[in-house]
Amino acid sequence: MRPWRLTPPRATENDIEAGCLGLLRLRGYWPIRLHAGRFKTADNKRWITGVDKGTPDWAAVHRRFPAFLLEVKRPGELLQTHQLEKIREIQSGYGLAIVVTDDPHELLKWLDAHENRFRTSPEIPKRTYEK
Repeated sequence: MRPWRLTPPRATENDIEAGCLGLLRLRGYWPIRLHAGRFKTADNKRWITGVDKGTPDWAAVHRRFPAFLLEVKRPGELLQTHQLEKIREIQSGYGLAIVVTDDPHELLKWLDAHENRFRTSPEIPKRTYEK
């Protein structure tokens, strides 16, 4: 008979997403879900078109720091080809910051660097973003 072992449950993408969204809200960001695909309205009268396939899952907007896009993955999962292509397109065409993470702690490190770049940037006058 094998000895009994307690093993921790594996984190899912939803677990990682919940941690990342909580962190963003604590830092004052407004996370906006970006749905991909086409959807029929509840009254069955109209179709709504979401963002293109491969677009990151979330946009994060802050009153003081530049917005960015967030793609959340479960631990160890890699981006699919269409996601890589779309991310390259967005970054090269629009110059938007995009972070792909499978760990809220990594997002925290990225946020620190993202916000510090803005704090030290002489290009954008800070007073226009403050109350």
